[in-house]
Amino acid sequence: MSGSASPGGRLHYGVLGGGVLGLAAAYELTKRGHAVTVLEAGDRPGGLAASFEIEPGIWLEKFYHHLFRTDRSIQALIAQLGLADRLHWHRPESSIEIDGAVHRFDSPGALIGLRCLPLVDRLRLGAVLAILKLVRTSRPFDGVTARTWLTRFAGRRAYAAIWEPLLTGKFGARAGDVTMAWLWARVHDRTPELGYVDGGFQTFYRELARQIEERGGEIVTSFRVATVETRGSCLDVVSADGDLRSFDRVLSTLAPHITMAISDAVPGGGTADLPPALSAHCLILALDRPLTGTYWIAITDRSCPFLAVVEHTAMADRAAYGGRHLVYLGNYVPVTDPIIKETPEETLARFAPAIRRLNPDFDPGWVTGLWSFAAPFAQPVIEPGYRRRLPPFWTSNPRLFAASMFQVYPHDRGQNYSVELARRVVDFMESQPASVATG
Repeated sequence: MSGSASPGGRLHYGVLGGGVLGLAAAYELTKRGHAVTVLEAGDRPGGLAASFEIEPGIWLEKFYHHLFRTDRSIQALIAQLGLADRLHWHRPESSIEIDGAVHRFDSPGALIGLRCLPLVDRLRLGAVLAILKLVRTSRPFDGVTARTWLTRFAGRRAYAAIWEPLLTGKFGARAGDVTMAWLWARVHDRTPELGYVDGGFQTFYRELARQIEERGGEIVTSFRVATVETRGSCLDVVSADGDLRSFDRVLSTLAPHITMAISDAVPGGGTADLPPALSAHCLILALDRPLTGTYWIAITDRSCPFLAVVEHTAMADRAAYGGRHLVYLGNYVPVTDPIIKETPEETLARFAPAIRRLNPDFDPGWVTGLWSFAAPFAQPVIEPGYRRRLPPFWTSNPRLFAASMFQVYPHDRGQNYSVELARRVVDFMESQPASVATG
């Protein structure tokens, strides 16, 4: 059907949210001949992958992003947009901190070198990771928690040293509830080579938005949706400052918690059964020298106030950023966590002792730029049996559809799975009679 209007005729779709899911859906809808208006709360498209200017003309993502070789859907879209020559592959070092020491954690040989575990546990760990790579579906892991499965197969020592603190760092008190299917996807999807777009992913989003507009679509930024209301055969979307837009159909790509808050619709038409979700938070440092020289360090020390250190310029060329060394200190926290309201300076002061555990010489005087960003409902906590509870695309309002990161199960948040989800939800909406939308 690509490139032509649906059998039911041309419709005007409103798409709530201008992240990769919303933009990819809008792009697909315009290819199929529909009118589309994307309503984005931020000042530019991108959503969780949106960027900011660290100086005029130099862009950096608010939250760290890269692609894996397995992310084929977004690679295909990047090529379709004419940007294939801007996507480059790197093999940076990824490591893990255990008991204050940093160990490489990105190859079978690195696992053998984990002297903090007995040899038998290292061999079991290697076997477990190999199994997770080889198994092609999450279904064997759907009904069991990561804690139960890993304790049994990787062993209690490996679970206590590696998996338990990593899961606790990400999911807090809910760590023991997380399904093994989620961790299977995290391991199965990863590749040693990581992809990054020249100029940052802002290059990709800017071109995606441009081609949507070239096909007659509209991108409206700084539009914070307050309500979605039925009016006759239309849906009215009203912003917080009173701007009103009317559509035949609306696709919300916002978190389902937010979709329910702004409308009277419930996913699937029944009682909502949504998993809890955490906020993403990143403190970004621009430094005049390297911090660790390692791209990724997962932190197992739970007294540390952050769970990952991502030194972006240990992968991307720092010359593209005016010679700066750029470091993310990443977290997932409850939506009410005080860190959300802290200033970057306050967060840095609190983080500084932990940063010095990684580099004892660290001094705040190294910092030449400092930013922090937070996004609510960014990480769902997926429990065993979630496949049976996956939110559907339809809601109790026949003109309102919903798609979000809560539907990429068993995969984790990711640009690639947003692109795949966009095609699926557009196919679903196209399969619904146009008369439902037009009355």
